[in-house]
Amino acid sequence: MIETGLAQLSKGGVILIPLIIYSIWSHTIIFERMFRLRRNQIIPSHLVTRSIYDELVQGNPDAAVSICNKRPSPLTNIFKAGIQNHGRSEEALKVILKVAINNEKPILHRYLSTLSMLALVSMYTGLLGTIVGMTASFNALWRDDSQIGKLSEIANGISEALLTTAAGLIVALPTYIAYHYFTDQARVFTIELERYAMSLIRFLSAEERGMFDDELENIRHWTTKESDEITSS
Repeated sequence: MIETGLAQLSKGGVILIPLIIYSIWSHTIIFERMFRLRRNQIIPSHLVTRSIYDELVQGNPDAAVSICNKRPSPLTNIFKAGIQNHGRSEEALKVILKVAINNEKPILHRYLSTLSMLALVSMYTGLLGTIVGMTASFNALWRDDSQIGKLSEIANGISEALLTTAAGLIVALPTYIAYHYFTDQARVFTIELERYAMSLIRFLSAEERGMFDDELENIRHWTTKESDEITSS
């Protein structure tokens, strides 16, 4: 079966070589994004509720920063930026955390533009193979070869055209789907990071300890509810 498959693939011509390269390239990115865009890698929320906020309530911002350093992630990097500037005004904190979120966006969107490019290039490369194969078939029709030779060359040209078209679509479709899936994940994570950043701003801007406690309780309730929803789904 393997030999038959390789023989069939060889009929696709040289156009299949770049398509195989595109396939390996795109799947490498897909597996990398699957590993990097995990929730516990981007938003380790249990650290926020159990450790970082507890240290802040107790008046230990340095200990909270130390926790962020021990578990680097987009969320803890944003928290670190906010905590290190906890003496600033609310407006200043909004600007600082907005910059921190923007600094993390390239991590969330890394290689996604390459995935989009590979999907398009694979489709167009398959189309190029179609043109090359059909051109070979039409050239065979107009040559003064024997009828048997013509039929063989025509069939080979059509076979090449169909194989490269199919190969292009086989590479392009999962790549395009993966691109939109990871783009949507990055968008959702960005929204969640903004929500956590706003909660931190309200927490650091509170003027009384009682407001600190209320904000901490609200954050705990929100993240606990979020964890329950994730578990149930």
